[in-house]
Amino acid sequence: TATSLVDASSQFTDRDLDASYDESGATRVELADSGSKVTGDGASVDGGTVTITESGTYVVSGSLSDGRIVVSAGEEDKVQVVDGASVGSSSSAALVVTQADKVFLTLAQGSQNTLTASGADVESDYGNVDGAVFSKSDLTINGDGNLSVSSSQGHGIVCKDDLRLVDGIVDVSAAGHAIQANDSVRVNGGAWTLTAGTDGIHAENDEDSSKGYVYLAGGSLGITAGSDGIDAGSVLQVDGGSVSVAAQDDGLHAEYDLAINGGSVNVTQSYEGVEGARVSITGGETSVVSSDDGLNAAGDPTGSTGTMDATGVTSATDSTSVTDSAQSGQAPSAPSGGMMGSDSSASILISGGRVVVNAEGDGIDSNGDLTITGGETYVSGPTGDGDGAIDYGDGSTATISGGIVVAAGSAGMAEGFSASSSQGSMLVAASGDAGDVVTLKDSGGET
Repeated sequence: TATSLVDASSQFTDRDLDASYDESGATRVELADSGSKVTGDGASVDGGTVTITESGTYVVSGSLSDGRIVVSAGEEDKVQVVDGASVGSSSSAALVVTQADKVFLTLAQGSQNTLTASGADVESDYGNVDGAVFSKSDLTINGDGNLSVSSSQGHGIVCKDDLRLVDGIVDVSAAGHAIQANDSVRVNGGAWTLTAGTDGIHAENDEDSSKGYVYLAGGSLGITAGSDGIDAGSVLQVDGGSVSVAAQDDGLHAEYDLAINGGSVNVTQSYEGVEGARVSITGGETSVVSSDDGLNAAGDPTGSTGTMDATGVTSATDSTSVTDSAQSGQAPSAPSGGMMGSDSSASILISGGRVVVNAEGDGIDSNGDLTITGGETYVSGPTGDGDGAIDYGDGSTATISGGIVVAAGSAGMAEGFSASSSQGSMLVAASGDAGDVVTLKDSGGET
């Protein structure tokens, strides 16, 4: 059964998924350094700035070498910007949304679009603008066109509300986060190439811990990140699509629960591959390469356990004291495997899918319980005696009742499954050389 951290049915509206527009009734905006032109109502030009002030559809073409498009509409207005243009800005974002109920950035079919910020973060009439695309309202990106977003000193796409990535062929390159949102980042389709100096996708709300979540339903994500590939301030749920991550820190990280129910997750480089307070894998294909732990459940950072609703944490209750729940990305000061403290709020559940881990640290590391009820799990490494292929908290249990698990690593910290397991298992010590074959035979001598 899939682990539901968010309400999947409410993540995208019909209009999010429909990139069509009425061209005959749209206002046309033709961008030009010599003077932009507006044909229709709801928009005006002031030098290099085009400002949209009313609900409606605006078809944009042409280019600005140093200017911006600003959406400053009513609180209830829905604005659709059909992009077929190139906008660069040296002093602010190329696209700024100061107010609207919701803005749809629709990439016209076959179009090539560019939004670039070359300057540093600035305090302006729009507030602290720190991205090439900056929105204070809900923002949806859809359509079949191409979009390139770059920020040489700030973030790529910044949304202070809910950001929905529905479709398009999009390349984002930023000195900071490639994509950042306060309330949520939701991906349904498209092909997204993200290159970031810090996080590839970052969602965090400092004022409301129930927000700041990431939900992946489809699409293709290729992420190269100087810090985390995906970093969710509350929960992270993967139901579909494909994600490929090369990260200097965590591949996928959630402060609270992290669930992989489907799709493909391929972490080719990381410090820790998949990390959350609690981790569940119920389906899909998960592959992890890590210089420390492959899968890591570190325990609830608030010292509480709880269930998750559609947007985050609910029904929190006190848990036992947290003695080893740091998620700072720093190397541990001592090996785990029962040698460090445990946290009853931490857990790893594998009930389906296929998991392949190649770890230099612990292959699968839960500061609390480890439960396997199905799927296929294969762990290679570690080779150092300070870590183990399987590790769980001191006083906790590792139980298996179904599925296949093959975990190989050094014997110094080796742990097997608890006696309370309903499925048989073996913990075998073997010696030999690299490339030697270990063969399992039945009582009749058959391999």
